[in-house]
Amino acid sequence: MQRVVWEKRGAVVSRRVFLAGASAALAGCAQVQYDAPLAVAPGRFDANAPARADRAEGWWRAFRDSQLDALIAAGAARNLDVLQAVAAIDEARANAGLARASDLPQLAGSASATHGNPQGAGMSNTSTVGLGSSWMLDLFGANRANRKAAAARLDAAYLSADVARLTMQQAIAQAYAELRFQQASIALTRRSIESRKRSLELTRAQVDSGAAGRLELLQAEQLVAEGEAQLPAFETGFDQALVQLASLTAQTVSSLRPSLQRGAPQPVPHYRASVGVPADVLRVRPDVQMAERLYAASVYDIGVAKAAFFPSVTLTGSITPTRVHDTTSITPWTLGPALDLPIFTGGANRANLRGAEARALEAKLAWEAAVLNAIDEVETALAAYTRDGRNIAAQRHLVDTSSETLELSRTNYSLGQGDFMTVLDAERTYLSAQQGLAQAQAQRAAHYITLSVAAAGAPN
Repeated sequence: MQRVVWEKRGAVVSRRVFLAGASAALAGCAQVQYDAPLAVAPGRFDANAPARADRAEGWWRAFRDSQLDALIAAGAARNLDVLQAVAAIDEARANAGLARASDLPQLAGSASATHGNPQGAGMSNTSTVGLGSSWMLDLFGANRANRKAAAARLDAAYLSADVARLTMQQAIAQAYAELRFQQASIALTRRSIESRKRSLELTRAQVDSGAAGRLELLQAEQLVAEGEAQLPAFETGFDQALVQLASLTAQTVSSLRPSLQRGAPQPVPHYRASVGVPADVLRVRPDVQMAERLYAASVYDIGVAKAAFFPSVTLTGSITPTRVHDTTSITPWTLGPALDLPIFTGGANRANLRGAEARALEAKLAWEAAVLNAIDEVETALAAYTRDGRNIAAQRHLVDTSSETLELSRTNYSLGQGDFMTVLDAERTYLSAQQGLAQAQAQRAAHYITLSVAAAGAPN
């Protein structure tokens, strides 16, 4: 008899060892391993990229424009896209808290009191206080994978807010540069109209003296009318940029107009963009980092889907002290494990796993696309930015020669040594050259903004 007992005990021990080993093996099957992907990037950009500067201030401060600084500060505080991204962080943080809570025991209390005659044998008072608990054992890593996925999504939410801030800064800076360009064009056109009016007065004097005819006078009047016809388009462009700035900073147009209506120079960067090598760009680009975190979360979701194929074990317990007639008391209690076996789910678990694997592949491809897009954006912006200096120099030389040509042609015409067509062409060429220079300066500002944002700006 004793031998039989020991044999039975040995069988029980062997069965426990087998079950423990099987559980460990199954748990290993349910786990997923995530290794951050390595980006394949060239060692340098095709164009000569400026070194990455270690500056504490934001990239937009290169313009040294206090009004632009104030607009970006207002956008950081009130821009609706940024505020939505910040609110999404709170949601992701709450989800991460839920994922952590699933690993902890759950306790619930209850209390009740009754007064009556439930048995028909007299009045009775009954009071009950209960305490119940449950704890799902994470044998196959479902909770662990869920926690890691939630943490990765929380990281992605923070990075999404960084993307929103960078996008807001770019939009405000570009709208501000456009506003100042339109404002410069308005000033140039008005000065050109004044110059053309002087030519008109000169022509009238020539007509009065008999040195010019009616045709020259009409041409002079046409030249003034052309300039006046150009003004409304620039004024409309100014208003459109003003409305965009008001929207980006969540302000009214009427509150912004007084400060921006006053003339100011076009924004000019006073130091070079902070770029570095492709590895630097990929390291600091928030959209690339966000794509990697979302890929990590989707990989951990596969672990959650795999764990659904395996049994779940929950430890439950309860204790319910009950007092009857203030004299009799009973204390029932329970404690034990509960096993849930997913025997047949109609293919739901397998479909869920295939969906998780597909989403992980999509997330990986999205990360690869983010890497390629980051490199392409910098390459494109860098190619344009490096040519801006030559363009501005050529435009300035054109303005200088056009100005001198206009003065000489006007002088010659007043002396009767030239025709008015020469003056007319010189007036048009001079205004076109000035507007070309203003456009070149606006392009340099826009290319600097694009390049700085593409390289994620200087580290803050």
